[in-house]
Amino acid sequence: MPNAAGSGLPNPASYTAVGTEAVLDNVTCLTWQKTEGSPAASTFSVAMPDTLANNIAYCAGLASSSYAGFSDWRVPTRVELASIVDYTKTTGEAVNATFAWAVGKGTYDRTFSLWYETIAGINNADLGWVYNLGTGTYPGGGGLVSNAYAETSTANVRCVRGNGAGETEMEQAVEPPNHYTVASGEVTDNYTGLIWQQDDSSANNGAQVAWSAAAGYCSSLTLNGHTWRVPSLNELATLVNEGKVQPAINTTVFPGTHPTSSDSGCKYQGQTTWYWASEPLATETTYGWGIDFCDGYTGANNATSGWNFYTTAWVKCVR
Repeated sequence: MPNAAGSGLPNPASYTAVGTEAVLDNVTCLTWQKTEGSPAASTFSVAMPDTLANNIAYCAGLASSSYAGFSDWRVPTRVELASIVDYTKTTGEAVNATFAWAVGKGTYDRTFSLWYETIAGINNADLGWVYNLGTGTYPGGGGLVSNAYAETSTANVRCVRGNGAGETEMEQAVEPPNHYTVASGEVTDNYTGLIWQQDDSSANNGAQVAWSAAAGYCSSLTLNGHTWRVPSLNELATLVNEGKVQPAINTTVFPGTHPTSSDSGCKYQGQTTWYWASEPLATETTYGWGIDFCDGYTGANNATSGWNFYTTAWVKCVR
């Protein structure tokens, strides 16, 4: 999983322009459309932002025309779109400058991945993940604005190709085989190469901590004599299991992840299910980013009420 260039974290983001129409991610090896729906939008008569059906048709149009020389363009999955979000950006769109921002096209970018209400069958919901890439709001916030969002509400699409076909429309994601190896309280992700603390701060000190204390917690962790750190938000996003909810993570591998049965499920006031990421909110650096393992939602804690009002959170360290 790429991290912002200059952050000092592993796998710094690196991109190479592919002609004038596409961008190669040198870390993930995915190739992205350079601009959301433009300039090809005029060619395929699809205005951005648009509905899921038109987003699908748009990417299929890129494929059938061999846009940028490739014939396998598709709508990205949640974790693929997460991989290009740059949380250090304060203006424009929250992606690397190698990409072009279709100014005035909106900030929500669509994925193929299902949201937990669809997985759980709540109200027969038909919902999919989107990322808010507007730096003036909540870059990478994810989530849905209405029960019709997946099919009929409008969002941008930035088509992608490479590393397989991805999941299809409204298909539930499946965890890859041999995803993790567990040994001595550490969990190795065999796909990203990251090694995670199997427990978290709830098992070690029993209390949630402020964002300012998260780094100290990880630096003081002595598990197996290794040096640990707070993960980036994109690194945390790789742990989300989209086929699960409450918590949206492999509970066999990470059995203590909140919300546990003692948490009484997910809570949207006085959160008990958030985990800190290393990044501050770029526009308001006294606040930090986190992920809610209720469903994998991401958000900064710069609110006084609502879903992203939390002053303390858990910490799961990584190396």
